[in-house]
Amino acid sequence: RCSPLQLAPLSACGEMRLLALLAASLALVAGFSAPVHTACSSRVPAVFAKAAATRFEVCQNKYCRKKGAAATLRHFQELSKGVEGVEVLVADMSHTEHGCFDECTMGPNVRLDGQPKSDGGKVVNGVKGAAAVAELLGVELPDGYQQ
Repeated sequence: RCSPLQLAPLSACGEMRLLALLAASLALVAGFSAPVHTACSSRVPAVFAKAAATRFEVCQNKYCRKKGAAATLRHFQELSKGVEGVEVLVADMSHTEHGCFDECTMGPNVRLDGQPKSDGGKVVNGVKGAAAVAELLGVELPDGYQQ
């Protein structure tokens, strides 16, 4: 595991260490809490993902559904209305052995800017609630929005 607090030469985890430090620093300066990602993987924290993502695929397989993926998909569909260039889909991972992102224990899982039936794109884990969805979309929650 990589820690954002470890000072080490850039390695496979170096970029993620720098991003985590940057996120924590920006959050401290801005006076708010931002997610900080410390493990080495292809996943990125939502604070970095929202800038460029235009395609959001929400896993709807059984483990993600048990963790609230149906509500996550509904939030994406509702909150993305009127957001130009954003596409929200049910993830199509039928080409894989399990038909999902294979990160079931960390769901609900959302892939950013991937292509159907491919392994590309970034996966964000544990996307629960309207606030998390709004953060990924880069939108404000409307007043009175039902979580």
